[in-house]
Amino acid sequence: MKNSSIYKQNLFLAIPIMLSSLGQCLVQMVDTLMVGRLGTIPLAGISFAGSMTYNVLVIGMGISMALTPLTGQSFARKEYDKVSRLLKNSISLNSIISLVLVGILLGFLPLLPYFGQDQQVIDICKPYYLIVTFSFIPMMLFLSFKQFMEGIDNTKIAMIITLSSNVLNIILNYIFIFGKLGCEAMGLFGAGLSTFISRLLCPIAFYLYLIYNKEYKSYIKSLSQHRLSRHLHKILLQTGLPIAGQMFVEMFSLFFITIMMGWISATHLASFQIISTMVSTTFLAASGICAATTVLISHAYGIKDFKLMKLNYFCGWKMTLSIMGCFALVFIFLGRYIAMLFSSDSLVVEYAAQFFVVAGIFQLIDGTQISGLAALRAINDVTKPFFYAVFSYLVIAIGVAYLLGFVIDLPPWSIFAGFLVGLLVAGILYHKRFHHMYKLLS
Repeated sequence: MKNSSIYKQNLFLAIPIMLSSLGQCLVQMVDTLMVGRLGTIPLAGISFAGSMTYNVLVIGMGISMALTPLTGQSFARKEYDKVSRLLKNSISLNSIISLVLVGILLGFLPLLPYFGQDQQVIDICKPYYLIVTFSFIPMMLFLSFKQFMEGIDNTKIAMIITLSSNVLNIILNYIFIFGKLGCEAMGLFGAGLSTFISRLLCPIAFYLYLIYNKEYKSYIKSLSQHRLSRHLHKILLQTGLPIAGQMFVEMFSLFFITIMMGWISATHLASFQIISTMVSTTFLAASGICAATTVLISHAYGIKDFKLMKLNYFCGWKMTLSIMGCFALVFIFLGRYIAMLFSSDSLVVEYAAQFFVVAGIFQLIDGTQISGLAALRAINDVTKPFFYAVFSYLVIAIGVAYLLGFVIDLPPWSIFAGFLVGLLVAGILYHKRFHHMYKLLS
């Protein structure tokens, strides 16, 4: 296969995944943009609650992601019966995991005042925190369908459903947050309610599409013919848990950086929420390309075409760096103006402008680490990367951030810069690991 064909194939799969992933992040971004109009304390509140809930959600997201490479490998070998069995067991497993995640977040609720945040921030964020927590149940069901479809080369339907739900979320946000069309103004709770409704409709829409589509309804109809399998649950967990662990420690590290910003002031916390929202958005754009790379490498790995596997690896890496380089330029030169869209507080904008310069450098390093990680996931090599993540994010990133910001006492932007160091270490380790595994396989 020519290199140009590989780039086209990657883009064909990647663009819908990018838009779908951006759509998932857009829920948080739209909530942040609209709540930011209410003032600095509500903005800080949604920052804190959003960080808490999202750090737990990534556990479920990681576990659900195991379905894509496993489905991709079976689909490439034309093992369609196994593909259907994987879907059924993923739905079962994700349903259980969603209830566990809800339980974890409810358990954390009484502990929120002990995270060193302003009491006003804690009080205002609780209603949003609660309703977003319960939205995890439909969200996890949606992820089963999404990861399944990506594994069998259909990425468009998840994009359409996700973007449609976001349009609904924007409309409901406008009504519920600000009290329009005769509805009482609900503030942060209104933002959470909009998120819950839009997430609830996603798995319903996906199921209806699959059951009425001639090409895919056989997978749904055959679900009743298969029994739940402890073996497949175990395989999904063995692949998914290390992915979830890697994602969790990375997000926890970024969450701890957020907590450190709150130690300085609510204004710094609100400023950093803008940065967190934007880098999460660009991360998901890069994740779209890398998810396509995972699918293509998993197909090549499934049929033992190691040359094609390596070509897809380099293609994904180059494409990811290209798009993240564009985001880097936007952040560095237009960061202040982006911040103005989120807040009218001049101090919030000023601090955010400083953070955006660091965020620009962050883009290239983040693109490097996620492309290496995506390649490893495609060949089911997930355990070593988890330990790399623990070292890079919990030891290096948090340690350097605390050292720069609170021991050496550099300006607050240095705390975020500390996270970049851990990210760089992770990226180097992931890429070295893939090259090592490629030599062993080929």
